Parts: sequence; structure tokens; C-alpha cells
Amino acid sequence: DGTIITGFLSQSTVNNTEFTQLITGYGWLVRNGQSYVKSSQDLSGFDDPNGFVNEKAPRTAVGVFQNGTIVLLEVDGEEDINAGPDLWEMAELFVSLGVQSAVNIDGGGSSVSVYKGEIIDVPTCNDTPEVCERAVANIACVKSI
Repeated sequence: DGTIITGFLSQSTVNNTEFTQLITGYGWLVRNGQSYVKSSQDLSGFDDPNGFVNEKAPRTAVGVFQNGTIVLLEVDGEEDINAGPDLWEMAELFVSLGVQSAVNIDGGGSSVSVYKGEIIDVPTCNDTPEVCERAVANIACVKSI
């Protein structure tokens, strides 16, 4: 029916919902159009400058606009030189775009974007300047029909 559910799901919701697509992530970035990083129940270490939340790194996230349009966003970076956004900056970017809800889905060397079979970013799978693609178990794919 086109319903989009974002956030943390109860076991009851999981058991009683027939999903056609499902993307999981780590870190709820935006809720109701506002940054939600500090309130995301799966994140901690907000004061740790080297922790996951504050680490400058490549990031991949998915967001939903008020009208139900989905945005898949990948931002390049390189962890060994502290390049790329932290989760606060990813949330700010989504808020500036007008996204109502967004979730961090991946990052680091797993972040790579491909368009029409061609890599369109600079993936650094070993957290060094070496450009390479890391083998991953899951992908988020958008296909026009």
C-alpha cells in the first residue's frame, strides 16, 4: 500500500506487518524533520571524539521526505585522515534537504555508489587512500522502471 515506517519497530509491528522492502540501519539521524542523533536509542558515546557518532568517515544513509519520496545518500570520506561527515553532520544535511526521517545504514569502506554499472564515487575500503571496493553482504539498490 506504499506505507513507509521508519524508526525502531516493536516485535508486534514486525510480526503483524507484511513488508515488501525493509532496510535496517544503525543510528536514527532525523525524526520529524529534526536531528535525532542524540535521542537514537542505539547510539552512545556522544562525548567520545573517536567514537562512531563523531568519527569522520564515508557514510551511507536513507531518508524519507514528507511526500514519501526516498533519498539514498552516500558521502565520500577517508577514515585515516578524518575526512567525511560524522553522524551529526549527516543529520544536518538531511534536515537541510527537508527530509522528515533518516537512518544511517552503513559507512566507512562499505560506502560506495554505482550508477548504470559505473562507480561514481571514490570508495576506500581499507580506511586508507587506496581506492577499492569492499565485499559486503547487503546492498541498497534503486531501479527505475
